[in-house]
Amino acid sequence: MYYDLETSLQLAAIFGLTHNDYIHPSSLVSERYVICASWRWAGEEKVHSVSVLDDPKRFKRDPSDDRYVIETLHKVLSEADVLVGHNSDSFDKRYLDTRILVHGLDPLPPIPSIDTCKIAKSKFYFNSGKLDYLGKLLKVGQKIDTTPGLWMRVLNGEKAAIREMVVYNQEDVRLLERVFNKLRPFIPNHINRQLFDRGEGCPRCGSHKIQSRGTHKAITRIYQRWFCNACRGWFRTLRAEKNSTTKFQML
Repeated sequence: MYYDLETSLQLAAIFGLTHNDYIHPSSLVSERYVICASWRWAGEEKVHSVSVLDDPKRFKRDPSDDRYVIETLHKVLSEADVLVGHNSDSFDKRYLDTRILVHGLDPLPPIPSIDTCKIAKSKFYFNSGKLDYLGKLLKVGQKIDTTPGLWMRVLNGEKAAIREMVVYNQEDVRLLERVFNKLRPFIPNHINRQLFDRGEGCPRCGSHKIQSRGTHKAITRIYQRWFCNACRGWFRTLRAEKNSTTKFQML
């Protein structure tokens, strides 16, 4: 599952606009909340979304009440085998867990995570790890522009602004998937597709367009090295194990 959250601004009471590097928690007027979330299952076209507008009665009482958003996302993410996000290990998942705790919900089950921002920083030397930058550099798209003051309008409970935020959020998920597909051959911890597909195939993308290309000599064993012509990734098998039950290992 590819997913992304959009969170609100938060209000704080301050004396001036200078020398405010640190704002004491007692100055907070309101906590930020999750405005909306979007997700897309691998192999599907539709991007799904949930926002604070989807529970009209709750929104009317308090536009910042994100309980319905968190409950919906909690249920959906619990069904995923692996979560793919951008800066999600550092922010999205941690903030989602924060809101889950605040609302008194059970923790999400342990779900493997792939963070494209983390991959971009650990495997490459890009000038930036931002999603927009990566999309442009890798020629797979860019984030869409938002109208001026969008986050402030959302904070004021403007429905049109929230709907615009949902569209922005959905486009981020589409861009995330395209960036992920570009980075995929270099990701060592990708979930193994052989857990779901029968027979031989690339452990990253499931394609059967694979070629044997030499050997990989480890400390105690020799492996057959393979290349996927679909996603361009490498993997290996023990040389004596090339059959329908072979367990491929990603390189």
